[in-house]
Amino acid sequence: MLLVGLDGPLQLQSAGAAICSHSALLPAGLELEVDSQNSRVAICYLDVFGEDFALLAPRMAHIQGGVLHGLDSETASIERFDQLHRQCADPEQIQAWMEELINPHQCAPAGFALDSRIVRVVELIKADVACNQSIAYLAEQVGLSVPRLSQLFRQKIGIPIRRYRQWHRLFVTTVGVARGMTLTDAAMVAGFTDSAHLTHTFRSIMGLKPSAVLAHAQAQRIRLFAA
Repeated sequence: MLLVGLDGPLQLQSAGAAICSHSALLPAGLELEVDSQNSRVAICYLDVFGEDFALLAPRMAHIQGGVLHGLDSETASIERFDQLHRQCADPEQIQAWMEELINPHQCAPAGFALDSRIVRVVELIKADVACNQSIAYLAEQVGLSVPRLSQLFRQKIGIPIRRYRQWHRLFVTTVGVARGMTLTDAAMVAGFTDSAHLTHTFRSIMGLKPSAVLAHAQAQRIRLFAA
């Protein structure tokens, strides 16, 4: 994901490194702590296959503890995110701005290639988010052994299949809330069996209770955008 502090720098702790920056690019699977220092933060979830990350990485000035930081268009990006936070932008406007931010020249990242087998596995997981297809089933669909699929998935996506499934369910829940559903209904659609299941998964990945982020988002000055 891409983090941008709108009112001041963010304090990040990762792999023993202490980082202070207004913008940070985080690879999948990285464990870290983030202190917003009471700043508003734009949190941008990038594409799962890593193309957005590959486009943004060369534009970051520094890397410490696995965190890339110091976006080349940082000042302009802060101004733009601030505008979007203050106005009622629609999903199409947000999508257009994100495309302009991530890939202004509409070019493919150097050396980046998708693996059609991993693309298919992700499609199968997304097709029925509430279903827990076994890794054996997914491997059979793409003609790989279970060990090879597990290895290739982690290599290409950055996290294990199970972790990706959990993350995608959180994403679907968040999109549901952004589109006006209650937190409970959105979680059910995403395949969480009950509130305890959602809370455990959310805390294990985000380090927060879902109610701290998704419940009464507007009252907490949180704006959720989903294309």
